[in-house]
Amino acid sequence: MEKGLLSAELMPIVANSGAMRSVETLLQHLASSDVPVLFLGERGTGRAYLARQLYVLSKSSKPFVRITAKEATRSSFEKVLAVEPGMIFVDEIAEAPTELQETLNDFLASAASSEKRCRIACSTAENLEEMVSEGAFSSDLYYQLAVLPVHVPALRNRTADIPKLAEIFLEIYSKRYNKNFSGFSDEALGALSNAYWSLNVVELESCIERACAFAVPPSIEKDDLRLNILSVSGIFLDSDKSLKSAVDQFKKQYITQILAEVRWNQTEAAKVLDIQRTYLSRLIKELHIK
Repeated sequence: MEKGLLSAELMPIVANSGAMRSVETLLQHLASSDVPVLFLGERGTGRAYLARQLYVLSKSSKPFVRITAKEATRSSFEKVLAVEPGMIFVDEIAEAPTELQETLNDFLASAASSEKRCRIACSTAENLEEMVSEGAFSSDLYYQLAVLPVHVPALRNRTADIPKLAEIFLEIYSKRYNKNFSGFSDEALGALSNAYWSLNVVELESCIERACAFAVPPSIEKDDLRLNILSVSGIFLDSDKSLKSAVDQFKKQYITQILAEVRWNQTEAAKVLDIQRTYLSRLIKELHIK
């Protein structure tokens, strides 16, 4: 979510939806303390961006440092501490090697008695609780991090935020591509709100950037978005007017639409349809969906 931004201060938290208003309120409460924070949510939801926003809200005069858990070691973490940061954000903590888990655990355990306070914020798209039960992640570290977890909603659970997010990204990329777009057509906004964003805000941003690169002002039209969303229509195209035929035709078109929206990812489509992945595969064969 930070891709098109010069700094986190340039983009406010978009919280038109109830889900994001709850997140915004929680961050405001957390800003006045230095307790560890764990950001949970799917990839692309803006976990790193919200960690940065928490840092901005805390008004720390010390630097914000972001590290990737998979690549970090005890030595590299100690080097980061040497610059006396106000916040260290550890991205994808589930991928942290044992050495880093132990280092973070030791640091958090001694933080209360340390004069040099530094907040630790982490993020993950994985189920850490499940990893702990399987012995794949430190239970001590998990319970120190998960005191006040921040659950970042998927974009499909905050659709009221999509128009404002799209507007912000349009402004950013209109300037980047030196084009004067006035906005989106109603049809384009409807398509954005109804699309299934498997990669969440990151995918929405990429879509808007692509549209700005290729579209012609004054406005972004639905076709400029290249979402490949189908319309459920034309059920009665053949002579068979039986209920079974109509139901099968509807199933075929609806499932095809969902598959198109998730870029033909059957696992994601099954989640949207709220059915088992194996049942979806059977329907695809039975309905001759290609």
